[in-house]
Amino acid sequence: MQPIDFDSWPRKQHFELFKNFTQPYFNVCVQLNAQTLFDYCKAQNISFFQAYVYCTLKACFAYEPIMLRIIESKPWLLTSIRASVVELDEDECFVFSYFDYLGSFKEFSANSDKVSKQSKSNSLFSDAFANTEGQADLIHISVLPWLNFSAFSHAFSEGQSLGIPKFVFGQYDKQAGTMPLSVDVHHSLMDGLHVARFVKVLQAECDHFKCK
Repeated sequence: MQPIDFDSWPRKQHFELFKNFTQPYFNVCVQLNAQTLFDYCKAQNISFFQAYVYCTLKACFAYEPIMLRIIESKPWLLTSIRASVVELDEDECFVFSYFDYLGSFKEFSANSDKVSKQSKSNSLFSDAFANTEGQADLIHISVLPWLNFSAFSHAFSEGQSLGIPKFVFGQYDKQAGTMPLSVDVHHSLMDGLHVARFVKVLQAECDHFKCK
């Protein structure tokens, strides 16, 4: 991580305005065009789920505002990123799998297969949870493949926030070629304009994804 020069940062006043809000996150729900990505994954016999998680990590790494975090009440810029992904175990209870952003999808997929298998064999409060959850270099990803939603809200607790973005992917509509995406970001770090630009970056990653 590297610190932001706070005194010269254009968002200094916006940061101060929102950082102490009880609920400083705002939510935007969009329809992501996922047909190109879905069709490619089906043709290549690779995981659609892993592909859009990878695209999300890659898009985050490419778009600076979503790499911002709040550390000791000041803005910092991440230089690496990981995903805390909600998955279901055999009992249909969720666990967290921690996926590293790696240079190629093949590396990412192989590592994610191992991580998923291990996570699903452990309890929610695993060693990985204790060692990883709550760290600043994460993004949070949930998946609701059973619902084509148009709005979403998260459970939250009061207290200091690191400004970690939260993404929720919904059910892929094969007829329309779209899937809902919920994006929650900290208002001290981003505005609606930044979310719109990020979604554009993510859409481009999905449209041009290649397994290599």
